[in-house]
Amino acid sequence: MEKKILALALALCTSVGLFAQSTTSTYTPITSGDTDVAAVTNENNLKLNSDYLKWQSQYEQVGNEINDVAAQIDQETAKRGYPKKKTVKQKIALVEQYIQLLEYERDNPSVFPMDLDKGKINRKITEWQNHLDGLNRLVKKI
Repeated sequence: MEKKILALALALCTSVGLFAQSTTSTYTPITSGDTDVAAVTNENNLKLNSDYLKWQSQYEQVGNEINDVAAQIDQETAKRGYPKKKTVKQKIALVEQYIQLLEYERDNPSVFPMDLDKGKINRKITEWQNHLDGLNRLVKKI
């Protein structure tokens, strides 16, 4: 029974890890006909673009690390029948960081476009929090 639960949890981990990289946000520059306003707007666009690029880099890095740890969990499970507690804890830390990045995206309209779908982001956050709960339960069982 426990092996079935572990196998199901690992399958979920892998699918959620792949989901982590399937989302992207877009940046829409602000334009204006007035040259003074345009100069200020362009400066703001560079600043916002820089903040966005920093966030995007972290977002992709954490997503890749989650996928790497998910693969490691799969290997450990195939070898031992269950993953190492240390590896699961590593994934928990990455998932928590990923949730923080999603919350930052949702809560900072100055960095992200105004047409951002906050409902979609909230759904992602909820899915990742549910995944995190599953990982925490798994750690207690190992």
